[in-house]
Amino acid sequence: MATANTLLAVNHVTHRYDPKATRPVLSDVSLAIAEEDIVALVGESGCGKTTLGKMVAGLFNPSQGTIAFEGNDISGLRGRLRNRYRQSVQLVHQDPYASLNPALTLEETLTSGMRRHRLVASRREARERVRDLLHTVELPHDDEFLQRYPHQLSGGQRQRIGIARALALGPSLIVADEAVSMLDVSVRMAILNLLLDVKHTRRLSYLFITHDFGVVRHFAEGYRIGVLYYGKLVEWGPCPDIILRPLHPYTYALLSAVPVPDPEWNRRRPRVDLKAEDEVTVTGYGCPFFPRCPMATTRCSEEDPVLMPLGDQRATACFFPESVPTLHGGMS
Repeated sequence: MATANTLLAVNHVTHRYDPKATRPVLSDVSLAIAEEDIVALVGESGCGKTTLGKMVAGLFNPSQGTIAFEGNDISGLRGRLRNRYRQSVQLVHQDPYASLNPALTLEETLTSGMRRHRLVASRREARERVRDLLHTVELPHDDEFLQRYPHQLSGGQRQRIGIARALALGPSLIVADEAVSMLDVSVRMAILNLLLDVKHTRRLSYLFITHDFGVVRHFAEGYRIGVLYYGKLVEWGPCPDIILRPLHPYTYALLSAVPVPDPEWNRRRPRVDLKAEDEVTVTGYGCPFFPRCPMATTRCSEEDPVLMPLGDQRATACFFPESVPTLHGGMS
């Protein structure tokens, strides 16, 4: 999947926390993020999305496979190259209440990384950089606000500080891990639009991790989606194509759960009733989705489908993609 302008490439990454586990947390995952690109990674809780995001951010290395940033394997980076990578890839965490140090003022939170990487020469310069960051994320930037602590902010304000902290080192790639899932519905769209605005003004790329196709439809329009199930990439392709014509039954199940304000269309679309994850046993062979899949056959219980290209831009890990219902009308 890598091209000449690839910024980050995940190459056949497999990861196990427990060597004795039946299946790995991630299984042979490959994807590429280009410069000024968005890749949205979608799936249920526990499918391995956050594990992949943490490895992309360099918090730990995969059990197998490689992750390359600007063509260099990040596990082998040392010295100046390691520092450059640490500045260039930043995280926006899911929980705005747990991701900020309650003992630090907002100014201290936003300047600590700058000082660590020696990006500012004086406290005055650091404060000016902080004021600019706060202006960028649409927060007050007066002296009184700089001396506030996280407990004095709302959830939306805290997440804006988390975004400002990610921008402080001048990154080229941001891993946004469920960045709006814990926010009030009323502020989610504002945060998504803020992330898109800074993408264009600062020429950023995103690995956008979420479980919500409703969010993806807005944020990744015109970009690409990867669907993860049980650590395996089961579908890949452009955002509108996947939303309107899913090629994997799991993708369709996720899309069918998105509420649509069209009662007639909701009545017409085929329903998908999946067994809960705790009601099935995933074996070490066959398709990992087969115990829950309404389309499963004997072949699915015996063979594990690989991610196969279907045309220039689509790929799916399903033996029967032509049998997946088509979504149209309400999700467009």
